[in-house]
Amino acid sequence: MKKYLKIIVVILGIIVFISVIAYAYLGYAPKPTPPEISKNIKSATILIGNLTRDYLFYIPKDLPTNAPLVIVLHASLQDAQAMRISTAYEFERLAEVEKFVVVYPNGYKNNWNDCRKTASYPARTMNIDDKSFISQIIDKFNKEYKIDPKRVFATGYSNGGHLAFRLAMEMPNRITAIAAIAASLPTPSNNDCQESKKFVPTMIINGTADPINPYNGGKVTLFGFGDRGMVLSSLDSVKYFAQLDKEIGEPIISTLFAKPGSNVEKYEYQSNNLTKVLLYKVENGGHVVPQPFYNFPKILGDTNRNINTPAEIWTFFAQQTPLAK
Repeated sequence: MKKYLKIIVVILGIIVFISVIAYAYLGYAPKPTPPEISKNIKSATILIGNLTRDYLFYIPKDLPTNAPLVIVLHASLQDAQAMRISTAYEFERLAEVEKFVVVYPNGYKNNWNDCRKTASYPARTMNIDDKSFISQIIDKFNKEYKIDPKRVFATGYSNGGHLAFRLAMEMPNRITAIAAIAASLPTPSNNDCQESKKFVPTMIINGTADPINPYNGGKVTLFGFGDRGMVLSSLDSVKYFAQLDKEIGEPIISTLFAKPGSNVEKYEYQSNNLTKVLLYKVENGGHVVPQPFYNFPKILGDTNRNINTPAEIWTFFAQQTPLAK
């Protein structure tokens, strides 16, 4: 009997050892060091119906009147704090320099109610009113900080990117522009949103080796679990938005960081000499936010460190209104 117990202990020990090694290689990612300014992050709540929603926000020093508002939406299974880490606190650094307000809302049970009909996570199945949540955030910061309602931007990663798509399609009069990371539009059969067909400037950043959101379109799953339905290809996703602006022509294609295995191709759709729809095709990129300051867990694929996604997003947002620099 003792012999068998020893064998079982040895086997369990081996399993634990392998699990630790696998986590260290595939699942672990050291956190970036927050900048000193991030100590000024604040939290607040809003009551939406009978549900209390919460969020984090950062107000830069000497915020001017009519400053822009940037809403940053986390991925599923994340929260606002995890999104700050995923973007290496870059939105706070940018906010301090460029003088805009940044808000990180928290999803319901770490999820957002986006457009994907097939998705079965709690925010979707309970039809949580995320649109009212975002609208009330805009109203609150307009009232308390006099932000510019004509410069309200939304960006999101994965499930957060899908909510940004929903805001663009259903709230085009409140959202000036969006940026989606590691997300593609649902196919028509999987799209449960009411499409306004009004144009909203859109930026998409997707990796060609994303293990969750297929770059060329197809089924979205969490490593084979939690079917979230079919999505369009990345290129068809940007074409959807480009076709809503009748003045946009064919894309201008250029290559950034021309290094083998880490190219970033840029597809720019312009209107009146301004880039209004933009796709970053990240070669071999995974289900990540590409940037040089935080390396995502390897299980999500490669993190391209040549492009600083938050900075690129802000540059795109800043071009979208006459008041921009």
